[in-house]
Amino acid sequence: MIPQELESIVLAGLLNGGATPDAFDVIATTPDAAFGTNFFRRVFAEIKKQALTDGMIDVLFISEALGGQGTLGNLSEICKQPATVSNLKGYAVKMVRAWRSREMARLLQEGADGIRDAVNQEQRDLVTENAVAQLLDMTADTGDVQPVHIQELLPSYMDTVQKRMDGDESTRNLLTGIEDLDRATGGINNTDLVVVAGRPGMGKTEFTLNIVHGVTERKGGALIFSMEMQAGQIVERSIAGTGNMSVSRLRNPRDMEDEDWARMTNALAVLNDRDIWIVDATDLTVEQIRAIAETHKRRYPHLAMIMVDYMGLIKKPKAERHDLAVAHISRNLKTMAMRLHTPVFALSQLSRAVDSRPAAQRRPVMSDLRDSGSIEQDADSILFLYRDDVYNLDGPQTGVAEVILGKSRFSAAGTVIYQEFRNGHFLPMDQHVGREKTRIQVEASKPKKQQRRYDQKYSKEAF
Repeated sequence: MIPQELESIVLAGLLNGGATPDAFDVIATTPDAAFGTNFFRRVFAEIKKQALTDGMIDVLFISEALGGQGTLGNLSEICKQPATVSNLKGYAVKMVRAWRSREMARLLQEGADGIRDAVNQEQRDLVTENAVAQLLDMTADTGDVQPVHIQELLPSYMDTVQKRMDGDESTRNLLTGIEDLDRATGGINNTDLVVVAGRPGMGKTEFTLNIVHGVTERKGGALIFSMEMQAGQIVERSIAGTGNMSVSRLRNPRDMEDEDWARMTNALAVLNDRDIWIVDATDLTVEQIRAIAETHKRRYPHLAMIMVDYMGLIKKPKAERHDLAVAHISRNLKTMAMRLHTPVFALSQLSRAVDSRPAAQRRPVMSDLRDSGSIEQDADSILFLYRDDVYNLDGPQTGVAEVILGKSRFSAAGTVIYQEFRNGHFLPMDQHVGREKTRIQVEASKPKKQQRRYDQKYSKEAF
């Protein structure tokens, strides 16, 4: 059956069947572009308009709206097609699939022609980037978007609750391995975009690698996009973190003692059994990141998290304004998490304005995020990292790191999780101790009141 015949059969089913529930399903899931001829597209657009505004589909009114001589005759010919109204949805699915196949072939051919006609590598890269973006958009739009009544969802949710009561791990959210953080958030949902933000030197990469090791310890897989560090540096940090030893010890093996060698050997054995994959590349576009992640997810379905280090190094698309380019990146990272059902942890820098504030006011807030509007909108959770000893080496909060929940859909924003920071690694600590050290630091940083002189305290005037 040729595409035009299938398209006319779908239109016949809509015209003959009227505004049935199946007709509304087809209208909701079929793009206008799936019809090959301009006349068919106009007819479908008018059918959709009538159904959604008036709740009806009538040949005479559609003919009147389209106008033109012979329109009613053409519609009557379409209605004569041997279409069974009860099979309308099946016809529409076959038609959309055929259209997608044709579109894929067209996009691939245009991409090949563009690469062949390009005069330099920059043009070839641009053609490739545009082709990948269009292909991802094609595959993302499945055409199978339908609302579901809550009555159909409630029983399955109660089953999930029961499984959680029974301790079924498959129904739990992703646990980071940081117990106090998991207790505060209840875990990370499998479609979440989590932004880990902080000023340079706060330990963003180390903290997220800590989460990677917590996830892979539970037999989940992790995919790391490292655009700031080479893969060897990620491995070095992972060995140091797993062995609870300083990176500087690994970089000076001649100074390592027996205990250090034992720690390193144990760390190598542990990491050898972990499912951690590293993409060591710079200047990647967000479309390339999505393509790599989707391919990896198909090959390794147990992929449990994706780490992107960091957002500022993702190649920005050409846009009228910088904030629009950042919005494109953050939206695509969120879309990737939703499509793959795999949480994405994206690292982000904070504005330099943080360092110019008074010492007692350097804890980050939402407005400190660079181009914070789009990131704040797309992220499900935003974790700010703050260590006072970056600014005050001998302060009362030395060795304490704060994980501030700047945004969280499932816990109170502003909650602070305290971690010990030793040998360059984040370690668990008593929350009461961390809270007390922070209180002392805050009190110490407050400006002291100047003592008033005697002659200012007491009046020397005669009574």
